[in-house]
Amino acid sequence: MSLADTSFGFVSSVLLRLASLLVPSAKRAIWVEEWRSELWYVSRAILLENIPFLAREHRIATFCLGAFNDAWCLRCDRQVLVARTVRPSRSALRTTAALFIFAVLSFATALLLPGMQSVLHPSPYRDTRNLVLISLPGTDYSKTPSMSMRYFRFWQGRTRHTFSELAFYGPIVKQVRTTLHQTDELRIARVSANLFPMVGLQYPSAVNKTQHPTLFVSESIWKQQFHGESLAIGTPVKIGIRKAIFGGVLVGGQWRLPGTFDAWLIEPGDDASAVPDSARGYILARRIPSPDNVMLGEQWGMTAPEPDGGLASYQFTALSFTDHVPITIYIFTLALALLALPATTSLPLGEYPAGADHVSWLLRLRRWMFLAVKFSLLLPTIYFAPLDLAYAFPIASSTTQYIQIVISFLMALFSFRWALKDQRRRCPVCLSTLTNPARVGEPSRSFLSWNGIELICTGGHGLLHVPEMPTSWFATQRWLYLDSSWSGVFFGRI
Repeated sequence: MSLADTSFGFVSSVLLRLASLLVPSAKRAIWVEEWRSELWYVSRAILLENIPFLAREHRIATFCLGAFNDAWCLRCDRQVLVARTVRPSRSALRTTAALFIFAVLSFATALLLPGMQSVLHPSPYRDTRNLVLISLPGTDYSKTPSMSMRYFRFWQGRTRHTFSELAFYGPIVKQVRTTLHQTDELRIARVSANLFPMVGLQYPSAVNKTQHPTLFVSESIWKQQFHGESLAIGTPVKIGIRKAIFGGVLVGGQWRLPGTFDAWLIEPGDDASAVPDSARGYILARRIPSPDNVMLGEQWGMTAPEPDGGLASYQFTALSFTDHVPITIYIFTLALALLALPATTSLPLGEYPAGADHVSWLLRLRRWMFLAVKFSLLLPTIYFAPLDLAYAFPIASSTTQYIQIVISFLMALFSFRWALKDQRRRCPVCLSTLTNPARVGEPSRSFLSWNGIELICTGGHGLLHVPEMPTSWFATQRWLYLDSSWSGVFFGRI
């Protein structure tokens, strides 16, 4: 007697159909056929017992209601497997968070270092490509002044074909006195009157009308030495024994030329007659933007006449060249590290079966996205961390460049090595770090069976086989996917 011969057969079929709605669609047809088969055997066994009709139908209904629990358990198992497959592991999230924190900390440190302002912020000066510093070859123009006022006066009327204007500034050490305060000895830049207008810094209108030397102080010295004393522009001050007037405060970032100064003394007159010929300093020139001058580039050498007669070699460096030196070094060290990477570590990430049907293309893409995220978070850290170390102390610019080159190259090389090695030791499905290494095989049987280390994904997604000795048939690590039959072993160990 079939299930259809009973009065309750239709109701039983409806219950199974309703329960099948809870089953994943891929397994629904097989699940329904299995329950129909079981129901036929259960119904036949109940009919053979010769029990009352209501009792018989109650037992059949109870059996059909059990299908709902089975369907629900099957759906819950699928949800667990999906969660285990789709969600990245905690170790991957922790790694990403740690790299992000390192990048943010290196950038935040760079914002706090005063020497980094010239690197992080664009130059406030106009047309820096045509603003040129002149120095003697072999000297650190950013730290040691190699020119003198004598050169400045000699060249003022002799470089009209190359430079439209020249300016001079040099260091002196003097005390500054006001009616209420006397400062410690300050490093003051004695500046020709045309320097600030040449770079684009404007004087207050009261300063433009005076014939006296004008003093500007830095913001830090204003707070430390003057204690924020309210001085009106034009107030008399004394620099050593010389009289001058107060011109204002230069906020951070306005002075981007070589040399570190606490104050700036603007000398009146085009030739700064108060400055002796022997005064050492820096010469800044504005290049005429002609096709011939543009071909010289941003740094070049040239032979020019000397005040004593004869010719000498000089170094010419555009301010735009000093602005992008850090990024140039960064790009150079990255390229150098990428060239050295194949010689220091293995580039292949291993062999992964192409026929893993249960691994979707989204999971495969996520694995590569995780590698890309690691590299993208390492790049800003590699840029800012060497700069933080190079600019943490007041040293010569050439020394900071050497520090940046060495540290940036080492950080890039070892960071890229770590990123590749970390990727090779992760599960391609859940991105968890593989654990429980086990020794497999014997070295004496390398050509008969594989010999090396076996690691396992605690989520049950697969095994990683790493050969102890690469051979022609087993040259790199291999990944072995585990099928769903292993899910019960690893359930709850995600």
